[in-house]
Amino acid sequence: MTSRERFRRLMRHEPVDRLPVLALEPFEPTAIARWRTEGLPEGADPVEHLGMSRLALLPVSFHPLPAFAPDVVSEDETYIVRRSPMGALVRERRENPTLFYGHIDHPVKTRADWETYRQRFDADSPGRYPADWAESVAPGLNASPHPVGLCLFPFFFRLGFYAMGMERFLSAFYEAPELMHDVFAYWSDFVLGVLRPLLGSVHLDFAVFGEDLAGKNGPLISPRIYEEFWRPYQNPVLDLLREHEVPVVCQWTAGNPGALLPMMLEDGFNCTWPLEVAAGLDAAAVRRQFGRRLRLGGNVAKEAVIAGPQAIAAELERLMPVIREGGFLPALDDMASPDMPFAHYRYLIDRLQAIRL
Repeated sequence: MTSRERFRRLMRHEPVDRLPVLALEPFEPTAIARWRTEGLPEGADPVEHLGMSRLALLPVSFHPLPAFAPDVVSEDETYIVRRSPMGALVRERRENPTLFYGHIDHPVKTRADWETYRQRFDADSPGRYPADWAESVAPGLNASPHPVGLCLFPFFFRLGFYAMGMERFLSAFYEAPELMHDVFAYWSDFVLGVLRPLLGSVHLDFAVFGEDLAGKNGPLISPRIYEEFWRPYQNPVLDLLREHEVPVVCQWTAGNPGALLPMMLEDGFNCTWPLEVAAGLDAAAVRRQFGRRLRLGGNVAKEAVIAGPQAIAAELERLMPVIREGGFLPALDDMASPDMPFAHYRYLIDRLQAIRL
């Protein structure tokens, strides 16, 4: 049984021999740098080195084309300010350049800015997906032994944050609703335009919407905002995925999206990850609330893996009832960070790989 077959069967609540052990969140480069000093060979990918499964993602871009140049605007002994791929100015710390220490400025402040900005998001721009898509890329994905999926990143919330900044974006739903309807309608049409030529030639096992629309204490938008702004423009994308029989459609968000999950389930989502423990999420409690119709992923507390084998064992014991129920991919609930020893992460993966169902 391949990891793709395990993924498909697990997410249908069907029996599998063992788990497809995955990383649902990326690794911080500073964690990889540490791990190279603790047993991860130079140049080795931790997923391959540890014998894990992987998610085979469609090589499709929803980023600006032409791309924003990563120009350095200013720098001192501690920080570098440069332009991000989405056009914002971000402050990076020299000692850890992969983490942002504040967005300094954003490209969209007015409707005129939006009219200029959106010209970089043309579904027909060369480079959205490989030129040899039909000849080799799609057939290769269809033959993949790993679960094949689509990551819609950025989607509405991430787009607004990157383009406008958090305060301006959230305020605009009240202060400039016509602009926000225009932004969301355009983005929906853009995403649909990118996807329509691709989905007929590849069979997807999952799709994830890269939103990050929740914080520790709950969603960063209200159900009313979701009703007015998300549903009219998000749901045509969900309809297209349903038309192409994509079996797992996931809301990928840190924090606690619980207050929005009933509405999302109505709209066609049937999965969420990474179920951040620090935000109060527990896979068993979520399963009790929503039942088997909501597939789950993550929920292994990063803090437990940092702490070591005893805490990891306790986490897995907590999660075993849901693991045995199926429809759940236990995985780290956050990015692996530089305070996480490689031996601890390897212990987690070894324990997950040893589970037999």
